[in-house]
Amino acid sequence: MKCTICGIDAVHVQYDGQPLCMDCYNAIMAEKLDVDLPELPNTFSVADTNDTQRIFEVERLLMGTAILLTARERWEHGYEFAVDGELDADQHILFDKLKAKTKRGLLKTYLKTGKYSNGQPYTAVKEHHLKGVLSYNETDSEAPLVIIDGKPYNWEEVGGLLMAFEGFQVKIEMKELAEEYDG
Repeated sequence: MKCTICGIDAVHVQYDGQPLCMDCYNAIMAEKLDVDLPELPNTFSVADTNDTQRIFEVERLLMGTAILLTARERWEHGYEFAVDGELDADQHILFDKLKAKTKRGLLKTYLKTGKYSNGQPYTAVKEHHLKGVLSYNETDSEAPLVIIDGKPYNWEEVGGLLMAFEGFQVKIEMKELAEEYDG
């Protein structure tokens, strides 16, 4: 599907019955809401705990009462971070907050890998704490993918990770991507 204004193939929203790319949608909203759209970088990179450079694409979304900036790792089902601010927020400061949140998010991993003495590999939860982002699963619309440490895991794989904690209590807490998460 093509954007009805600029014609590119990257349609992200429907507005007033029209498929639009994010740039055209934001331009319409900026005019309606009297908000400036300063130039922001489209990408940035951050090193993870293994010193691997992760490249993030930045998306801006103007909503009726807020601006949302999202950083998604370039490949499908990678890391994803977001921040939001008021419509009159300094978007360069908001961008800096997004980069800082991304750096903080890459400082901690929740899974460890290794090999048993027989050489068989394993993946396990570190420190009894697991954090991830739910994502749509194209191969199974009944169960989400969970993105943990920048990698997708299906529901069955997450269940396997949790089997080591049989008999433990579990707490599942949902937070919007732009909210800060304690822990």
